[in-house]
Amino acid sequence: MTTIHDEATAIRRRLEEAKAETVKIALFGQPGAGKSSLINKIIGSRVAETGVETDKTVDACYYEKNGLKFCDLPGYGTKNFPESTYFDRFDIPSFDLFLCVTSGKLHKADTDFFQELRRKNKVCIFVVNKHDDLWEEGVSTQELEQRKIADIYKHVGAKVAVQFTSCRKSYGLDELNKEIQHNLGEAKRERWMRGAKAYSQEFLLRKKAACERYVALAAGASAANGLNPIPGANIAVDISILMKLFKEIRDAYGLDDTRLSTLAQSALPVVGRLANQVTQFATEQGILMLLKSVAGRQAAKQLMSYIPFIGQAIAAGLGYAITSNAGTSYLEDCHELAKEVLDNKLAV
Repeated sequence: MTTIHDEATAIRRRLEEAKAETVKIALFGQPGAGKSSLINKIIGSRVAETGVETDKTVDACYYEKNGLKFCDLPGYGTKNFPESTYFDRFDIPSFDLFLCVTSGKLHKADTDFFQELRRKNKVCIFVVNKHDDLWEEGVSTQELEQRKIADIYKHVGAKVAVQFTSCRKSYGLDELNKEIQHNLGEAKRERWMRGAKAYSQEFLLRKKAACERYVALAAGASAANGLNPIPGANIAVDISILMKLFKEIRDAYGLDDTRLSTLAQSALPVVGRLANQVTQFATEQGILMLLKSVAGRQAAKQLMSYIPFIGQAIAAGLGYAITSNAGTSYLEDCHELAKEVLDNKLAV
């Protein structure tokens, strides 16, 4: 018979697994294709060095944020990085998928590397970057895209996934997001949806759904590991777990301290109010205030749909009802703030 101790142990393990999950993506392609810019766009902040004058990648460059790990690979089959040692040197089998980024003609080195990936059953998405430069007088953009796709098919000898993007105009990034999600397993797809920047309301909703499942886990772990009494309630929870949860939610929506400070001064009243509210509940004192407010309303709403994740005994407890409602309330604030930012095209 499963006890509440068994459920608590299981949910803590699930939470640790969710925290530790990562998505590893390698990018390859010729200098100047915009790999660094693409990484920055996907993550939503400037983590990769970009440049237009020379090739910035002379060795593998690694970048990590919000559980997403990117590697900008150097040229395949060169004097410094010969084919014979390339896969072992950069641990190629460890990556979840690959992006071949191009803004011009495919080079033989890229085609050769793709063929090796294909032989090893690795997923590779072709990204035609700098879509805003795709122009020819008297020819429609659609026709130019079809020509580009046909050229890629011809070079690699197969019909492959091709996405068009523009980092300058944030074009096609949502479609690329969807294609990446489609090629990930469930756990990694959850991590991707929480970690990648949203460029559409549809992706924001997917992000929210992934965060809701994460809230259920963290709230259950906090309730089961009660250490801190909630003011005005005969219940204790683990505040440290909730603090990490709230930070994870803010990170998922790209709401760091600098951005929240900027948004708090927005001319749009709803944006300023939400930014201040998200900031207010980011501290231990703020979390206790939120928990007290939820407990004072005698929260009875319980996310029973998450019982497979958290267990019957934990879900039935008032501690879980309070922590899950507090987590959901904070998630709603972050989501609404991100929605307003996207709707109003606010630069943060």
